[in-house]
Amino acid sequence: MIGRKCNIFSLSFFVTCLNPSAHLVYRRHCRPASQNRKRFSDSDIRTNAVVAVATHWQDHPDTLALLQKWARSDQDGNVQATAIEQLAQGYQDHPDTLALLQAWARSDKNSWVRRTAIVQLAQGYQDHPDTLALLQAWARSDTDSSVRREAIEQLAQGYQDHPDTLALLQESARSDTDSSVRRTAIVQLAQGYQDHPDTLALLQAWARSDTDSDMRVTAIEQLAQGWHDQPWLFEFLCVRTLHDPFERKEFWDDNPREAALKAILEYYPNHSQTRSLLQDRADHDSDPKLREFAQEELAKLRQEAIGNRQE
Repeated sequence: MIGRKCNIFSLSFFVTCLNPSAHLVYRRHCRPASQNRKRFSDSDIRTNAVVAVATHWQDHPDTLALLQKWARSDQDGNVQATAIEQLAQGYQDHPDTLALLQAWARSDKNSWVRRTAIVQLAQGYQDHPDTLALLQAWARSDTDSSVRREAIEQLAQGYQDHPDTLALLQESARSDTDSSVRRTAIVQLAQGYQDHPDTLALLQAWARSDTDSDMRVTAIEQLAQGWHDQPWLFEFLCVRTLHDPFERKEFWDDNPREAALKAILEYYPNHSQTRSLLQDRADHDSDPKLREFAQEELAKLRQEAIGNRQE
């Protein structure tokens, strides 16, 4: 929130603040009141100035043109994106706003700007006849994976009941060239279409045999979250804990065996086989990181047992 000191300044003051050479004035007089002791980047300062202009001078005759200018041509992607958000939220009914959002979403070179425009279109113009087709096109074919992910999320959340959405999510989960896009589609399928007859079988197949270990992790996690009350899941997770073929290449890689074991600990901590499974992984898993995790969990169980005996 812009501090109270900002109220004493004019619109022209904030326009000056958006000039990169004039930030010292803003730093001294109009930084957010709750964060006076923090250091701000130029991008933060200019973004705050955009919000101040849009919030305090929405009805000023110059404000719309200023926001459009910053959204079109500012060199800072954060400033552009903030101007786009303020235009969409404060001038939704203006005849230029929809066309500008569509143009930015289609062709801006900055993927963050395209994503911001897509969100505003999906949330502010959901019922416009062009929006659904545009989101579908971006989900399938935008060159930037983050834009495809955003379009997929907006489709799943805003058009869940449209007959094309499920098929598009399945298509993206199966065949997108980017792992993060596939994982986004899996999450949306699991959370939005849990009762569809195809969803469970697809998640099980991805958890068992997808060639991408991150995909297997995501499928295991979604199965655990959505189906942990099913009697077959414990055995399924045990098999994945013991037999997933993951081999660590980088320290930061996620291990599907560990994901399955964590799910067992979360949802079946008192199962008769849980402790023995932990011990087996602590002693025999080929991944040192998973062995260490299992050993730490066993140590916690021992400490809990000692504490219970002392009580």
